[in-house]
Amino acid sequence: MHAIDLITPDIPPLRPQDDLGRALDWMEEFKVAHLPVVESGRLVGLVKDQDLVDRNDARAAVSTVMEQVEVPFIRGGQHIYEAMKLFSERGLTVVPVLDDMGRYLGCITEHEALKRLAQVTNIHEPGSIVVLEMNAIDYSLHEIARLVESNDAKVLSVYSHTLPDSARIEVTLKINREDVSDVLRSFERYEYYVKSTFQGSKLHEDLRGRYEELMRFINL
Repeated sequence: MHAIDLITPDIPPLRPQDDLGRALDWMEEFKVAHLPVVESGRLVGLVKDQDLVDRNDARAAVSTVMEQVEVPFIRGGQHIYEAMKLFSERGLTVVPVLDDMGRYLGCITEHEALKRLAQVTNIHEPGSIVVLEMNAIDYSLHEIARLVESNDAKVLSVYSHTLPDSARIEVTLKINREDVSDVLRSFERYEYYVKSTFQGSKLHEDLRGRYEELMRFINL
């Protein structure tokens, strides 16, 4: 899934000459804390709500408060994970999207990115979660998937991260079966350390509930 597929068409960019009152009104309307500033089809800056409030002059131009150095953006052909990285690292609610020539295409909201990420990770699909821990050098997705599939199950999604100050990693699997006891036995036979498991429809309902609660919070 590419960034261009996540663009929210309803949010227009600001212009440098727009006043701060308009910027604040749009932020309230679209429930975001950032807005891109575009001039002649080019991204020239980014404004955030706190800077507008601190300026305390609704008639002042957006150009007086916008960030112009290292303005964050993503290319239309980049993956959703790159967008999520920007949201996380820069604390953004909106990420501008540019084409390969640097022309402004639109923006992605944090809300839309989270919805699409839920689709990518199959959060709405019933199944179970299995968390493995292992030495990074021993990690083989091919081997893990083979063990899962040998029990007539499928890996719907996988996420791995390195544990702090360690050469070990944690691998989280979403598996398409509610009962994965046979999969767990296979992992144990091959000496995989199963750190935790969450099985069955109760897990699915809990994950869906948490996701919907997060969406409601973002929409406040």
